[in-house]
Amino acid sequence: MILRRLAGLHALALALTVAPPALAGPYCTLVNGRDQIAKAGSVCPVGYLASGSCCVALHVDTPRAFARLPGRSCPTGSFASASSYCVSLR
Repeated sequence: MILRRLAGLHALALALTVAPPALAGPYCTLVNGRDQIAKAGSVCPVGYLASGSCCVALHVDTPRAFARLPGRSCPTGSFASASSYCVSLR
């Protein structure tokens, strides 16, 4: 019984170490220290370039961008960019 549980945990640990690159496809992650965000529509915010389904920051120190909630303004300390994003002023 204990050996079965250990074997199950081992299989789960192995699956978790192998699976993330396969599962990471639809998500945008850091690339060479540069931020990435999911692309909303066909336009990226200021300071970002389109790359597939993601927008990649031009530089490592590019201000962070995030999706803007529909019908809401950007929070204090940020500005609207490309109508679907808010970009931090730093």
